[in-house]
Amino acid sequence: MPATPGAPSTSGPAAPVGEGQVTPADAPLLEAVRRQHPGARAQGDDSIIVIHREPAAGAGELAWMPDDRHYCLAVVRAERADLSCRPLPTFWARIGIRLVTKGGLYPGEPGATGTRTVFLAVVDGGHGPYRYAGSATPGPGAGPVRDATAVFASGRTLSLLTYELPAADVAPRGGPDICSADNAVCFPAFDAYVG
Repeated sequence: MPATPGAPSTSGPAAPVGEGQVTPADAPLLEAVRRQHPGARAQGDDSIIVIHREPAAGAGELAWMPDDRHYCLAVVRAERADLSCRPLPTFWARIGIRLVTKGGLYPGEPGATGTRTVFLAVVDGGHGPYRYAGSATPGPGAGPVRDATAVFASGRTLSLLTYELPAADVAPRGGPDICSADNAVCFPAFDAYVG
């Protein structure tokens, strides 16, 4: 169970694991966020979690968690960065699922047309990689599930997932399930539990 609301967290910041770590190629994405949101600061590049990167195209999703109760998500498209920093819910939406939320509307990643809705899911444990279950996909134009793992000093891990759909195709609830590789965690892709 999560701690009571308002209790201070002593977890410290999350650190990215593996391919979620910032590389020199991510500099254009970091610069876009810093240029457009100079007041938003992670505790250092070593605490930024890269969920999706296409720096040459100016597209990606970056996150950081200053503690185990808060997150920031930056969505970068065509050198435009949108930033959302929020507390995580104090309850579990489903077993193992802390958050599934809809982000704003963004221009599509390279090769996509029209505006897109980007979803973020925060899942307890490092069960990645994640994918749409079986042969199910949300429909034409849907982006893949991308994930990164973050770890706190205590050893607790969280997976952060992003995925997107053309804005016109977003159903109010449901959609195909997204599952971890070991099928330990599955959830409906487009049920926004908080957002």
